Amino acid sequence: MLQLAGRMSRAKPSAIMAVADKAKKLKASGRDIISFSIGVPNFLPGEHVYQAARDALSRDSGQYGSNRGADALLDAFLKHMQDLGLTGYTRANLSTGIGAKHILYNLAEALLDEGDTIAFPTPYWTTYADIADIVNARSLELPCPASQDYKLTPAQLDAALAAHKPKVFLFNNPSNPTGMVYTKEEISALADVLVKYPETWIITDDIYNRMLF
Repeated sequence: MLQLAGRMSRAKPSAIMAVADKAKKLKASGRDIISFSIGVPNFLPGEHVYQAARDALSRDSGQYGSNRGADALLDAFLKHMQDLGLTGYTRANLSTGIGAKHILYNLAEALLDEGDTIAFPTPYWTTYADIADIVNARSLELPCPASQDYKLTPAQLDAALAAHKPKVFLFNNPSNPTGMVYTKEEISALADVLVKYPETWIITDDIYNRMLF
């Protein structure tokens, strides 16, 4: 009998997609539904985005590209980093992917062995725990209730790193799903803790970093 790899038994359907599908079915049945599932904008990209895609297609060589990403894309991101004050990086420090989920999964495969621990604040994007399950790593959830504005405190982080010694710490700012945003001072305070634990890899999921209002 043909069988999938054992790790596939740990893969679960997306909880967010399940909510989205239910909302879609309820809407189709005539119910007035507001879905808080998938973060889909209610507007299309600007015309300049479509034009850039058309221009790129007209210049396509039909050849394989770099698995890191096109040089023009890497250079554009390097400029973005420099504009933020992040200097000293080159193309060799960058790699692109086909979305946050793809990149985070690749990082998990590269950094986590079976039984390793990955720590992240809660509430969290459900994909974090799902990816940890697939690579057979342990999730260490660091509760951040409303009473502390859904934010991780330096003392809380220090205690978790000292007690559990996670291989990876995953930090998300602005937060999905709460929309909470750490201040620069709060991030600096967490960084002061992290430098005490050089054996812990740090992943920052900053996908919403330009969506502040």
